[in-house]
Amino acid sequence: MTSDEPRATFRDPAGSLRFEGDLVVRTIAPDARAEVLELLASPFCQLMQKRGDLIGAEIDDSGERLVLRHPRIAIPSYPWEWTPSQWIAAADLTLDLCEEALRNGWILKDATPLNVLFNGPRPIFVDILSFERRDSARGNFAGKDFKQVDSSLWLAYGQYVRTFLLPLLMDRLLHWPLALSLFRRDGLEPAECFAALGWRRRLSRAALFPITLPTLLDRRKPADAPSAQDEIASQNKPRKIDPEVATSILQRTLRILRRRTHRALLRSASSNWSDYTQTLTHYTAEETRQKLDWVRDALESARPSRVLDVGANTGEFSALAASCGADVVAIERDQASADRLYRMARARNLSIHTLHADLARPTPAVGWLNSESLALLPRLAAQFDLVLLLAVIHHLLLMEQIPLAQIIELCHRLSRRHLIVEWVPVSDPMFQSLLRGREALYGQLSEDDLLAACAGRFRLLDRNALANGRVLLLFERIDSAD
Repeated sequence: MTSDEPRATFRDPAGSLRFEGDLVVRTIAPDARAEVLELLASPFCQLMQKRGDLIGAEIDDSGERLVLRHPRIAIPSYPWEWTPSQWIAAADLTLDLCEEALRNGWILKDATPLNVLFNGPRPIFVDILSFERRDSARGNFAGKDFKQVDSSLWLAYGQYVRTFLLPLLMDRLLHWPLALSLFRRDGLEPAECFAALGWRRRLSRAALFPITLPTLLDRRKPADAPSAQDEIASQNKPRKIDPEVATSILQRTLRILRRRTHRALLRSASSNWSDYTQTLTHYTAEETRQKLDWVRDALESARPSRVLDVGANTGEFSALAASCGADVVAIERDQASADRLYRMARARNLSIHTLHADLARPTPAVGWLNSESLALLPRLAAQFDLVLLLAVIHHLLLMEQIPLAQIIELCHRLSRRHLIVEWVPVSDPMFQSLLRGREALYGQLSEDDLLAACAGRFRLLDRNALANGRVLLLFERIDSAD
């Protein structure tokens, strides 16, 4: 395992993961072997895998332990890099799988966004060990003794609320960024959300049941009593209940959770950048058409299989690259723009993986020993045949004060073959709006400075000057051996 590989997992006693090239290898603990094999052989599981909702698994039962080999998602993203609509998609998938599992005698024993990855715009549930037989875990419906947990309760309810519902709700009510999940593996507690809200919001329909009532109930309990949300995980009195009634109660619980989750989504998020393509004034319709045509020709000439679109905005050029046959990773730091991009990609079924991230302040490695979740740049390094940097360099220069040479060095690390740059001259209105009195530092920059920064890293293949003064350039990567 290199420093750029996530550490093998250790949290689930039923098994562990390690990474071998393009595969994720899962070793199953002996006491979980029979149930995992039963799940994988079930029509329910096979249908979910065929549909693409559940990660596939090649079974190796030839050794001392059961081993599963899963396809590896090339560029994983984490919940703190998702847009609100991606959170909703991951939540819907989790509830969908739980409902289908329930109909087939299974249940999800945990429900966290960390069990979901995105492949393009589509969420995939990747933790097979999250499923367990409902009758063996919640009470046997064949006439045997019931265990101490009510069969009508979903033990993962509290976890779902903390890790899915409350982050979305607090993003809507108080604009708490979803990126806070980077620091909160087990989500938000109702009491901390309650403390941040005024009474009007505490009593609103959105907050009353997931936040206010649990908080007020917990205040009446002894300090060592379980929380209102997690009390279902520690029932002391077994209760026999008709299996059909129990299933009906669980199904109703899941439907209510789905409604509350969707209501938590902020419906009309917008920003200056999310409306950028509709309000820009420094491009005429003809210049926009020329830019699109030139980039399309460059993409068709380069024929990249994987493209990184940096500063993708609402995804016009990400969609163009996808239409040319590329798998696209689109990075956008403005949440409203990134969310529109994701919704567009999903609606059109385009191979675009949206990352709500900032290349100038990339996501750090997190987790135990900083090695459970990879930093952003190691996930992206040398993964792309072509990098799109359209009208981005002047933002990195002026807003982040990153030197040209450093920007090009990063592009050299990210691209395996080609780089497309839109150079924005000093005279451009957008450049001037960001200059902010730093003429001495950046007022004399020119295209020649860009070419000098590319020397030894990229060679120029094509150039197209637009009437508004902006310049489109296609570069080819120079390897150190060249």
